[in-house]
Amino acid sequence: MTMAKLVFILMIVLFFGLIPLFVKKPKLYFIGLASSLYVFSSGWIFYHYNGIMLGDIPIFILFMMAIFSGKKTDFLVKPIGLPLLLFMGWCIISSVGAINPGWAINELSTYFRMYLLIVGIANNIRNMQELRTALFGMFIALLVESLIGIYQWRFGAVGLYYLGERSARRILWRSMGTFYVPSFYANYLALMLPIAFRMFVYYRPRKRMVTFFFGAVFISGILAIFTTYGRGPWIGLSIAITIIVLWSALKSRFRSRIRWTIPVLIIFALFFVFRYHNAVLSQFGSSRQASAQVRFPQFRIARRMIQANPIKGVGLGNYELNSWNYMTERERNHPQVNNYIKMVHNVYLYISAETGIIGGILIMVWFAAILATCYRILKSRAINDFIVNLALGIFGGILAIIIIFTYSPDIHEYQILYQIGLFCGLLIAMLHLVQNARRKMNHSNMNKTSKRILKSMRNV
Repeated sequence: MTMAKLVFILMIVLFFGLIPLFVKKPKLYFIGLASSLYVFSSGWIFYHYNGIMLGDIPIFILFMMAIFSGKKTDFLVKPIGLPLLLFMGWCIISSVGAINPGWAINELSTYFRMYLLIVGIANNIRNMQELRTALFGMFIALLVESLIGIYQWRFGAVGLYYLGERSARRILWRSMGTFYVPSFYANYLALMLPIAFRMFVYYRPRKRMVTFFFGAVFISGILAIFTTYGRGPWIGLSIAITIIVLWSALKSRFRSRIRWTIPVLIIFALFFVFRYHNAVLSQFGSSRQASAQVRFPQFRIARRMIQANPIKGVGLGNYELNSWNYMTERERNHPQVNNYIKMVHNVYLYISAETGIIGGILIMVWFAAILATCYRILKSRAINDFIVNLALGIFGGILAIIIIFTYSPDIHEYQILYQIGLFCGLLIAMLHLVQNARRKMNHSNMNKTSKRILKSMRNV
């Protein structure tokens, strides 16, 4: 047994054997773990970079708790669950005839586990305390990952190799946290930072220390995403935060609750731009043109693959097994051929090439359903500031990743999928909380109306 597997087993014993013996509220404990442990790519790998990951265990526990809770379990988690279920079903069909069906099923298992996470989170979060626990779990993980990235940028590897950190020779000028490559890390930060921004700037908690915690999470996260030098995540995050700020500016009920945060952020931004503007501008200059130019031949190769396999695609996880067959002679003899042959840096082309146009449409419908669910929550009157800011933050995170995916193939990364799945579970849970609050509000109004009618009848 390797040291990595031994550490993995010891962590399982600690987190899921010893600590639960002293926990008063096990459900809150497992919600917190499911909201945080997925960032560590520690696991027992069985087949093609996949296996039992550390984050899978609290997910499975929450799923079983939902089933045996004695309450009705929502397995469809509408409206988000249906397009995702259809996509997974179509992936099974498209895997028939693939060069390597085992890789297709292997990739599909990640989506399946993400679906278990959605069901587990959506059916276990039934009150505000559980919702806050999930947020704090995500923020603790974000703070830890941000500090790891900042340390890597300044000093090199931390030494957390058994949590997924790469070796020191891989961390040269771009940080990657405990993720496999810098782009995975940057995409994770872009997903999370809109929530940290909303909670720091727009939400007023009862305890001021919580505000300082939110500020530390956001500012360290901004520094960390800078250290990734990921241009796509920078752009996606900037657009997403601009949109959710404009949303709040146009609607008085969503405006900032803490006035001093805006000046703090302006001072921080000015200092940051003054200190690092040359490093930022250099990422959009000639030194990084080669990595951008590679994408256009990849787009053409993916387009040919889709045209040749428009219905079923080539099978999930089978893109790189087929890409050589769709290259021109000139592309095969090009010095960049080793990059051309890799998965296309566009999620929508990538999924459409592997699962056909139907699969590509279903993925886009899934993202549209997530954004629509955010909107349903925000238009409700029976919501509080916490739910407003969490929903708007998730909206910003999903919007950022939708933009980033136009130049990134990273939907195959399980940590990114888990984060999106966690957002889906939280949205469904918040939707249930809002609907329950609305029913209580309507019931209360009906009771008041009935009392007024009875009183008027007595007076007559």
